[in-house]
Amino acid sequence: MTTQTDARPAATATVISRLGTDVAGLLPLVVAVVALFALGAVTTAGFAAPENIRAVLIAASITGIVAVSMTFLTLSGNYVSLGVQQSTVLAALLFLHTVAEGHGVTLAILVSVLAVVAVGVAQGIVVALGMNTIITTLATGSVLFGITASASGSGVVTAEGKSIGWLDASLVFGLPIAVYGFVAVTILATLISARTVIGRKVLLAGANRRTARLNGISATATTLFGFVALSLGAAIAGVLTAAQLGQATASDMPSLTIDVVAAVLVGGTAIAGGYGSPIRSALGAITIALLNNVMVLNNFATGWRFAIQGLVVVGVVCLLQYLARKRAN
Repeated sequence: MTTQTDARPAATATVISRLGTDVAGLLPLVVAVVALFALGAVTTAGFAAPENIRAVLIAASITGIVAVSMTFLTLSGNYVSLGVQQSTVLAALLFLHTVAEGHGVTLAILVSVLAVVAVGVAQGIVVALGMNTIITTLATGSVLFGITASASGSGVVTAEGKSIGWLDASLVFGLPIAVYGFVAVTILATLISARTVIGRKVLLAGANRRTARLNGISATATTLFGFVALSLGAAIAGVLTAAQLGQATASDMPSLTIDVVAAVLVGGTAIAGGYGSPIRSALGAITIALLNNVMVLNNFATGWRFAIQGLVVVGVVCLLQYLARKRAN
């Protein structure tokens, strides 16, 4: 019989093995990004223009910040959140409202982060108690939309001419601030996932709940960590979007949730948890942003864009399932 002590080295070896496999598996994602960029540059007029590249970077950055942050939730075995758009918009609205009230940018950021994290913690507790993640996050998103739409009168919220300081700069060394935020979040999340105890616990919890329990890993703790990480990312994305646009409404970013989920899955993070990494989700976000941009520039109708994006996600997930079964055999 395997004891708890015996299980720990095996569990650690499994986590290290998964991390090594994950790093080795990044090459196809990089190739996909390069191929999409080359395809867009060759076939689509205006794709390589500096203004369009900045637009792609901004789209990839906002989606990427949330997708990278959601990775911990997926890795922990809690699938995905269907309420990220509403949480991100909540942060944007609170940020602009706080600045409009005459408070400083620092306080506005703090208010936004604390509010969204509080919502995330509440969801984490409910899921840890046994509620389905999809149902919980979908219901929470609906509640948040109702609250934000009602509080804002379904209108546009602005900073009412108040300065938002350094966040107001549209470009820094030629790049939007959101890009720096995306890079920073990806690096930090990757380090947490690969180099910290909580990162390994999240991976193990998603890979094998029973083994994780034998190793003293709390499913409640890893679930809460996943929701808090996601909430922090949504808050950062919301603040950056509000600062960039200078306004927000309750119905902003309608495709954010599907884009974020697509980025995580296209990046190759296992939907059931236990395999993947933040950097995979970052590359997935860049892939989705490039794909969407090429379709927009080629005048694809909205319906077709969603259909093609969905087919890409389904194809990638099916391929990953096939490869996983092949490895198991």
